[in-house]
Amino acid sequence: MFATVITLASLIACGEKTPAATGAAAAPATSQLSMAIPDGGKAKAFAMAMIGAPTQNFSPSDNDGATFEYTKLTFRGDGSWMAEGYVEAMDERMECVESGSWVIEEVENASTGLISWKVTNTDCVGRDNGTETRAKVTAGKAGIESALFR
Repeated sequence: MFATVITLASLIACGEKTPAATGAAAAPATSQLSMAIPDGGKAKAFAMAMIGAPTQNFSPSDNDGATFEYTKLTFRGDGSWMAEGYVEAMDERMECVESGSWVIEEVENASTGLISWKVTNTDCVGRDNGTETRAKVTAGKAGIESALFR
């Protein structure tokens, strides 16, 4: 009987914890803006639009005949970005992750601007660290709505 009580007490004590139960604070929102941006209210509005929502199913380039797509691309207010995606070639799909840094070069209006992002960490087949992409993008409620690559 004593062993049963001890076992039951340890199971209850080791149960799943919620952040409130453990005293952990909630993770900071990704909408915090600490990166350098061009001067002006349009630039801040554009930056907030870029970090406001992840972009789904975005193709930054084709890779020597292979399909390369970010299934989820998130720009952060600290000047970093992260993407989950895949490279697909000859009926083989290889999941991968990339991350790096990004900057706002110019701003046209609150939803359109010229950005560049650099890959600093990738495990995507055919992609290299140091790869840079530059595009004039239009951001909306669902992330990047259109991109003209430069």
